[in-house]
Amino acid sequence: MPTGRPAKLNATTRAGAARRNKDGAIPEQVADELGVSRSTLYRELRKHREGATAEPVGRSGRRHS
Repeated sequence: MPTGRPAKLNATTRAGAARRNKDGAIPEQVADELGVSRSTLYRELRKHREGATAEPVGRSGRRHS
């Protein structure tokens, strides 16, 4: 069972924020529009990057090559 606070942004919102950040949007503006602090935005963007670079795992639990 997960503990702690739930994430401020879901995967879809994180992806949109990452896309806006990549397109050159000002982080403070993106954070304000999402109703989060700049540090929360950066933390959520890091989660997005880590999720995008995670290696796929098959049913056997082994990583695909």
